[in-house]
Formats: sequence, C-alpha cells, structure tokens
Amino acid sequence: MKHLFLFSVLITCALNSFSQKKKSRPLPPPVPESKMVLPSQDTLSLTEYSSPLLFQWEMNADTALKSGTVFKELIKLKAGETEVNSFYSTEPVTLKKVKAGTTSEAKIPKMITGINYYDASISKGIVTLAERGRTVLSLKVVYDKNKQVRYLKNIKNGALYRPIPSDPPPVAAPRQYDK
Repeated sequence: MKHLFLFSVLITCALNSFSQKKKSRPLPPPVPESKMVLPSQDTLSLTEYSSPLLFQWEMNADTALKSGTVFKELIKLKAGETEVNSFYSTEPVTLKKVKAGTTSEAKIPKMITGINYYDASISKGIVTLAERGRTVLSLKVVYDKNKQVRYLKNIKNGALYRPIPSDPPPVAAPRQYDK
C-alpha cells in the first residue's frame, strides 16, 4: 500500500509539472511604414490619353503558307479598345527566313489586313484581350532585369510579340496671328 501511495504521488507531481503554463512572449512592435516593402507592381500599364504600346509578331521561317494564313500580327495596346492587326495573303506565299545582319523582304502580291478590336486588361503579369466577355488572347508579360517589358508571350501557342517603337502623335504647328 505504501508503494502504491508513493507511486500515485510521484505520478501526480509529474503530471503537474507538464501542465504548467509557460510564459508567453510579448508581440513584436509593428513594422514602421517607411521600412515596409510593397509588392512590385507591373510596369506595363494602360493609361488614358497616352500613345499606344506596339507589339509585333512576325513569322520568321523558310516555309510555304497556304492562302489565309496569318504571318504577321501587330497589337496596339491602349486604354479602351486595343487594336490587333493580322496580316495574311489571299494567295499561297513562300517566306524566306531573315538572318541577323541580312534583310530580305517577302514579296506578297495581295496582302490583306484584318483589324479586330478587343477590351484589354492587365492583371498579375497577364494581358488579357477579351471580346464581349470572352477571352480571345492571353499574353504573359516578360520583363528584363530593369523591369522593362522585354516581350509578350502568347500562352496558347508560345508566339513572342516584341515591342516596337511607336511614332509620336503629330503636333500641330504653332499658329501665326496677324496683327
């Protein structure tokens, strides 16, 4: 009996020692706003009244195309409606590959430009072109190390749309007033 009593006292003390509450540490002070790091935002944005951003994809291969095949696309990204120009021929065409340092131009006798207008939005590095709520084209924005747009990549087929310089809008000449 003595041993049972001694054994129960030891177990009770052992269980008591495990169930003791530990001291909680105080919460650290909040980080001052001046030292907060905000998540980086996309440098590609669509603003009203700005000149459109131009991106071009062009097929560069030694290949024969049947009539109606698109071989060049030009995207004019801007706030509001974005314009996509698709170039194709009404006759079969053979394209020659353009190598670095050489310039060759394919002679296309009857070239047609198809123009489509889409609503554009940019979210989380993806440019989405939609028509009547239906996504037509999704392009991933690829940046270089300076956070400048390097190219847009078509998510479906992997086509690369490279930025091309846009012409500045024409400025009216100053008026001459007669006195």
